[in-house]
Amino acid sequence: MGRRSAITMGLAACVLAPIAAVAIGATPPVLPAASARPRTPLPAAQVAYLTSCGGCHGIEGVSAPGKVPTLRGLTGSFLCTRQGRDFLVRLPDVALTTLSDRMLTEVMNFVVFDIGAPVAGGRPAPAYTIGEVARLRREPLTDTGLTAYRNRVVAGLAARCEVPAALHVYAARVTIAR
Repeated sequence: MGRRSAITMGLAACVLAPIAAVAIGATPPVLPAASARPRTPLPAAQVAYLTSCGGCHGIEGVSAPGKVPTLRGLTGSFLCTRQGRDFLVRLPDVALTTLSDRMLTEVMNFVVFDIGAPVAGGRPAPAYTIGEVARLRREPLTDTGLTAYRNRVVAGLAARCEVPAALHVYAARVTIAR
């Protein structure tokens, strides 16, 4: 019997055995329900990231270079300077999200510490606090020159800290073909 035939026969047996058992009056076997299997729920911050950010930045923080900044292994570098740290929270889609200050704080810490790499050069950066996030999001970046501002922030990071070369990928002028 070929492999395909064996699989088909196995599936048929799984489907037909309970029906046959009922037909002859026997008790069909009880299989555990899918909901009865143990599950490890995702942390709330990760769920909020997936639903609020993951569509553009990717479920693992990897996106199309030059279109949307990749977060994986990079966002931790922004914590090297005050300007970089503030920049992340003041980004329009971050600052203006409908997430509460508490949840946004959790998401930001997930993004920089779990998705992003630790800051190069040794000393660990402190986590964002709710008060800090609440203050920063009241001053969202709304200027249309956001790419130029990001380039200045990244240049400041590179001058002060060791940053991955990939952090500069989005720094190139983005042109959209029409």
